[in-house]
Amino acid sequence: MDDTPEFTDRQREFLSYLPATSQEIAEKMGISKRGVRDHRENVEEKGVDLDYDEATHVWSRADDSGDLEEDKDTTFPDLSDTPVADVDPDPSELNDDERTLARELQTGVDDIDSLADDLDERPGVITQRLRDLREHGWQVYVDESADHVAIEGDSTLRSSEHIGTRTRKANRWWEQRHNELVREYKGLDDVPSTTQYDTHPDNEDWVLHLTDVHAGDFVRQDDGTVVYEPDLIPDVIDYATRRSLHLADVHDATYDTAYVLLGGDLVTGSGVYEGQLANGDVQAFLDEQIDLLHDPLLRLVDAYAERFEEVVIVCQIGNHGDIRADGTSKQANADLITYKNLRNTIAALRRRHDEFENVAMKIGEARAYRNFDLRGGKLTGHLRHGQDRDPQASTSARLKEWLSTLMDHEFDLAYIGHHHVSGMIPWDGPPIVTTGSPKPSGEFVERLGVGVPSRFQSVASCHGVSDAGMTGFYPIDDRAFQST
Repeated sequence: MDDTPEFTDRQREFLSYLPATSQEIAEKMGISKRGVRDHRENVEEKGVDLDYDEATHVWSRADDSGDLEEDKDTTFPDLSDTPVADVDPDPSELNDDERTLARELQTGVDDIDSLADDLDERPGVITQRLRDLREHGWQVYVDESADHVAIEGDSTLRSSEHIGTRTRKANRWWEQRHNELVREYKGLDDVPSTTQYDTHPDNEDWVLHLTDVHAGDFVRQDDGTVVYEPDLIPDVIDYATRRSLHLADVHDATYDTAYVLLGGDLVTGSGVYEGQLANGDVQAFLDEQIDLLHDPLLRLVDAYAERFEEVVIVCQIGNHGDIRADGTSKQANADLITYKNLRNTIAALRRRHDEFENVAMKIGEARAYRNFDLRGGKLTGHLRHGQDRDPQASTSARLKEWLSTLMDHEFDLAYIGHHHVSGMIPWDGPPIVTTGSPKPSGEFVERLGVGVPSRFQSVASCHGVSDAGMTGFYPIDDRAFQST
């Protein structure tokens, strides 16, 4: 049985630089000379004999093997000792070698040795460059179960020669889908944008705020484990539906109507990059998300329509749903397609089966907010996606922003997402609900400085509202979530 001690990736890198002086190794590995000494002592403990030339100060292997063929590592490098820095990665800061490596990682690499040969570098050097990318904020991950190392995230380096093609395809997709939905809707019964209902002063309304689903996104931990992916989306929305209805029962009020607030970024549109696309098919990538969202959103509406006398769905587009292309309409947003697709189904079921007769649907346009009535018009709700507002009012600038918003819209309750944080903004004004995202937050929230450590991931928010205002606030997290 082979009982040869296995080297860590950093120890292999250290050995790959021999023969060399301690100073040379320290510079190449980006560590101190004391760190070099630690690596030297560790490999010696594992049976490696080292020689030292006092005249040249050069360390070398006593067996003069010069390579590690006998210890060749067939696994991928361990990057867990180098966390992704909480900074925005800047492509302009990459040198030519790093840029080449980053572009290779966009579509994934299945063989580090072959990549090293292609780039004319030793595997140890490639490993160090992977660490360098992580230290500069690039989300490099290793998935050993799939023999795969790649780079992901909103800041992924994009190949300029393909951006124009991708955005034009996305633009054409939006125009075709939008026109189809508009034509189809003209042949259906209207879904009203408001409901006419009488409110009783002792009753309440119920509000569910769901935002930032990011149906096209994958999130992996440092070890490559997938913790969020499109296949989870239906279960996540179904879970938010069940939990919110349970909390409505716990709140134990008599309700006049329920509001479902869809805050945007349900679809990943603007973040279309090569690593996300199967065979570069932009249209398929967007269509799959629309289809993925349709059924669980319809189940949400159906469950609410059965539970409450009246239901109003208020829809706001997000920034990641944008289809960014020259000449694209400001309306070109994939969230809008999601909402109109859902509305068409509701309209068809109203016409053919007399279902959803108690459902109204307000779809926001290209502006950053959507105002709506609560409590039969006694109160005003203000729904934003949130990319143009911070989830705090503790600084004079942010307080001024929210005071200006209050003066412009005279809201009684406001709702924002985008920032992937959950709670209520502390300020001396009407309640402002910030709802998190079921997508794990990661470094974005850490950069904001507003997140707090939690074992649980935010999913949605809900609350009651009486004629006097909010009566209770219930954040929904994933502590009871189980994927099917």
